[in-house]
Amino acid sequence: MARTDAELVAATLDGDGNAFGDIVRRYQQFVFNAVYHYLGARGDVEDVAQEVFLKLYRSLDRFDRSRPLQAWIYRITANQCLDEARKSRHRRVKNFADLGEEEEERIRRYFDEDQHGASLTESEDDETLRLLRKMMDGLPEKDRMAFVLREIEGLSYAEVSQALNTSVTAARIRISRVKKKLMVQLDKILGSRQGERP
Repeated sequence: MARTDAELVAATLDGDGNAFGDIVRRYQQFVFNAVYHYLGARGDVEDVAQEVFLKLYRSLDRFDRSRPLQAWIYRITANQCLDEARKSRHRRVKNFADLGEEEEERIRRYFDEDQHGASLTESEDDETLRLLRKMMDGLPEKDRMAFVLREIEGLSYAEVSQALNTSVTAARIRISRVKKKLMVQLDKILGSRQGERP
């Protein structure tokens, strides 16, 4: 039977090296995906993900075991991504490059829902995805992180709020504001392009 997060943390602090390996295996997919979607397809994604787990390991003795470990991991991951973005501000980061089918489908559903059931043609949908990738670069760092965690990684508003150390209400407002901003930009771009057509 698999050990709980709390049992793995306790075992790690007692010197069981295998226990921390189990924690890494349990959360590595989330960490890697979040880093990749935030920073883009760059060679340092693995390094950043490793840094997240190194920080987790070093901070386990300060971790409040009455709280969920995954929330602690979400926060460390978000902070590490924000730190990396600040360090490399001079470079424009391409987010959502080379999205997998599952992520593309999630974004497609997101736009379908936001347009109140209005469906896009396949070519218009592909164009929407391409434009979204470009527009994400213009978002403030915390807005981009909130959007990645909620809309791409599928975290709840409560989990996003824990990761960003804010209230659930603030997380909802931030994400709603980002979605509206992206939709306004998309409407302008797509509207102007339709006006250019004969």
